[in-house]
Amino acid sequence: MRALDWARTAKHRAFIVTKKARWTMRDWKIRVADTHWAARSRGGTFGYHPEQFGATFLTRLPVREVTQESAVPNILWAFWLGPAEPNARRNQAIANLRRQPRVEVRIVTDPAEVELPDHPFHPAFIDLNPMHKSDYLRAYVMHHHGGAYADIKQLECPVADVIDELNSSPELWLAGYREVTSRHVPDLPRELGWYLKHEYRRVIGPSGFVFRPGTAFTGEWVREMHARLDYFREPLREAGWGEGSPYDKPLHYPIRWSEILGDIVQPLCLKYQDRILFTDAVRPLLRDYR
Repeated sequence: MRALDWARTAKHRAFIVTKKARWTMRDWKIRVADTHWAARSRGGTFGYHPEQFGATFLTRLPVREVTQESAVPNILWAFWLGPAEPNARRNQAIANLRRQPRVEVRIVTDPAEVELPDHPFHPAFIDLNPMHKSDYLRAYVMHHHGGAYADIKQLECPVADVIDELNSSPELWLAGYREVTSRHVPDLPRELGWYLKHEYRRVIGPSGFVFRPGTAFTGEWVREMHARLDYFREPLREAGWGEGSPYDKPLHYPIRWSEILGDIVQPLCLKYQDRILFTDAVRPLLRDYR
């Protein structure tokens, strides 16, 4: 019996070692690829051509663009929709955000605070889980209100300086930090997925950014998000996860993690590359924030 137990233990340890070795090799390959792709991005510009992205939402006609004279308001937005109260680390991050100079800091806990009478939320909003409600609000607020956004994480640089820079450059619509690794861009099919992986340094990360309100970028972001919610409306209602944990993955919940945020925003960054100000000033701390 002891021999059998020893064999089982040895087999399990061998499995763990092999698994960790595979992960290490995978991570090494990604780092090598990221280094190569990042170097190539520094060496030239990206030219967007609609024929590269046929059968994707990028090729739809642009929405009507609001005048570029729309100023970026001096507001820093963040959302906490629970369901639990923020823990100590998150409360420290909220206090950190509130210390941002020269901006009005708005920590939204009730979505009704930002909903406009003439622009009601999509009917499926109520059935989104808290994480996807936050994703929805990012699009809604950036399009209809504008300003800066940050996750509930430590943010060290003053975003007011970035807002000032956008307001002095009317040809620019948004500011964000470059995505940090190709692992963080969505795994999308065909050419769009290939370009996102290879050009990951040309798209913004989702944890902090600044947007001018009412541009074609934000308009297409909201339009595509609403189109997806039209499709998911009934499955969301059936899943009944509107008050569930943002990190659980219930069997019947129909929306993938990045499906209404990164899957839309990062492709749009390729389309509107010349409208982006890239800056690390809006990148929050991306480790040890929970």
